[in-house]
Amino acid sequence: MTIYVALLRGINVGGHNKIKMADLRKSFEALGLTKVKTYIQSGNILFESTDGEEALRKRIESKIEADFGFSIHVILRTAAELHSILEHCPFSTEEIAEAEALNQGESLYVSLLLQTPEQEQLNKLSEFKIRKNST
Repeated sequence: MTIYVALLRGINVGGHNKIKMADLRKSFEALGLTKVKTYIQSGNILFESTDGEEALRKRIESKIEADFGFSIHVILRTAAELHSILEHCPFSTEEIAEAEALNQGESLYVSLLLQTPEQEQLNKLSEFKIRKNST
């Protein structure tokens, strides 16, 4: 069994695409997924499955559309992938602590994409890199 986290894009935001987490759990369980748990009203769901990621994502998206009447994107990551993201954080513990100390409300965000971006898109992002010790 693989432990997955499903991140549903654009539900329960600003009163749009509302889904009660109890109903969402039932939909996931109806797909045969096990140990289904939701996190607040976020659309983040933890579950176990033996299915492969791509087929599983498509099944979940289809089930949500059938059960709730709207189409959304689902990003799936395994527990191992999330642990790897944490282990490979580009900022040291000291850099994170310094940022938190200097800025109230400072947060570290991670974006997860459905697919690997094309090189041209990555090049555009690299223009926004913050250089250490720059003013």
